[in-house]
Amino acid sequence: MLLRRCTQGLCLTSLLLISCAFILDDLAILLAGVTLIAGILGQYLLFDNSLREIVASVEIQRSLSRNPVRKGTSLHVTAVLTCRGASRMHTEVTDLLPSHTTLEEGVTTVTINPDPSSRTYPLSYQIVPAIHGTHHFSGVSVNVRNLFFEDTFQLTRERDCGPVLSVQPSGLFAEPESEAAGTTASRKISAWRGLDIHSLREYIHGDDLRHVDWKISAKYDKIFVRKYTGLISHPPLIIVDLPWNGAPCPEKEFHRMISVVTGMVKQIVQTYQYVSVLFISGPNILHLIREEKNVTHCITDIQEWMHPVDRLVHFYRMPDRTDLRSYVRHTENALQQTTDSQNLAFYEMLRDRYLSVLQHQRNPAFSGQLARTLSRLQMTEARIISLGLGDSSHIRYVVRQLESQNIRVHTRIIDAASARGARP
Repeated sequence: MLLRRCTQGLCLTSLLLISCAFILDDLAILLAGVTLIAGILGQYLLFDNSLREIVASVEIQRSLSRNPVRKGTSLHVTAVLTCRGASRMHTEVTDLLPSHTTLEEGVTTVTINPDPSSRTYPLSYQIVPAIHGTHHFSGVSVNVRNLFFEDTFQLTRERDCGPVLSVQPSGLFAEPESEAAGTTASRKISAWRGLDIHSLREYIHGDDLRHVDWKISAKYDKIFVRKYTGLISHPPLIIVDLPWNGAPCPEKEFHRMISVVTGMVKQIVQTYQYVSVLFISGPNILHLIREEKNVTHCITDIQEWMHPVDRLVHFYRMPDRTDLRSYVRHTENALQQTTDSQNLAFYEMLRDRYLSVLQHQRNPAFSGQLARTLSRLQMTEARIISLGLGDSSHIRYVVRQLESQNIRVHTRIIDAASARGARP
């Protein structure tokens, strides 16, 4: 409760009158001071009663343009607010956004008319979630003031905090980092790097100072870096296929999957000094741990992400375009080799079906997203760990992308048999 300037002046006046009454021993002045105090208390009781009636009448219904939504994606919220006003009262109601979201466009505050009857007020705005997870709306804030008092009341009832906003992680689809113009050499430090100098180039911020050729740099008054030839040993990429939280997940197998991933991370960091881990769930790219050298930080990140997640996109055993083209070739070869009219009709029908599907089916967005994500990494081997639950046709896309780049792929399915056979 805040006292406005008018009330503060009346309180100060009443105190002065009462003080003068005691000094001058004047009953009339004392009566005037007490009357002012009684008037202020009466105004407070009237304000408190009106505030309670206004707060009790507040109702809000929100609807989201889509739910769930990816982190960093704009989301449109439409709300209908019901509230009554009061005469000689200025009332403002604010729709409180969920935590870790920012207002992109629109207004979340509405001014209530001083009308004792209930009225509805529309609200429309756009928000952008900044952190993935499940978030509730923070409620409704009601600010009421008149000439004498001002108070703000926050409603956090369950009906005032709905609906629940589910924010999914955003895919890492940024363009790969590039070296300086005219070079594709690696910047990574490795014990397996050759000792022969391949070329020299100017220093770029972030280059290892141990590779600077100081003689050439002093001669030309510029810093030049040696580029070496020889074999470079890159650590294998770990790809973790997380299960869908909409289907039952075996607890023992999932815990075994976590221990397998953490064991691989420790072993790779000890051998190669850093590790990269890519988290996917079906045809959804979730998170990339890129070239992490600290085992503790990497395991902490793994513990944060290793849990069943929502899948915004499903494949449901969608045929690959490469497979469809191979089916078309097989049917065309069969048409050339057969002479039976019934077989010809069957193979023609089969070929037309494959061509029809091939014509209307485009490469999924997952293929392009995966290609852009993998282009950020350098590797010669990849290890895929999955529970193999439900539709696993997305694994074929991952394997095909890796094998097209001459990367060895090892797929490991954590099933009940492997979990029982594993040592604790």
